[in-house]
Amino acid sequence: FFHGYSFITLLMILNHALSSGIAVSMVMKYADNIVKVYSTSVAMLLTAIVSVFLFGFNLSLAFFLGSTVVSISVYLHSVGKPQQQK
Repeated sequence: FFHGYSFITLLMILNHALSSGIAVSMVMKYADNIVKVYSTSVAMLLTAIVSVFLFGFNLSLAFFLGSTVVSISVYLHSVGKPQQQK
């Protein structure tokens, strides 16, 4: 499985695994599972948009429909939370 991987590639995989694990644990400690799913979805949207500019990635109609659904659901989830009183 690791045939052809350089030392830098292995370090990048390890770095991503550790940083993602720490980020997920922080989200799960201070938020709920829905927020984790939304943050992953928004990260994929931002990655796709950056890929358009950097790599000339072509976005499909399904991407636009999916991103619209994700954007609306994130908005509705954030608006629907009751305000905490101090």
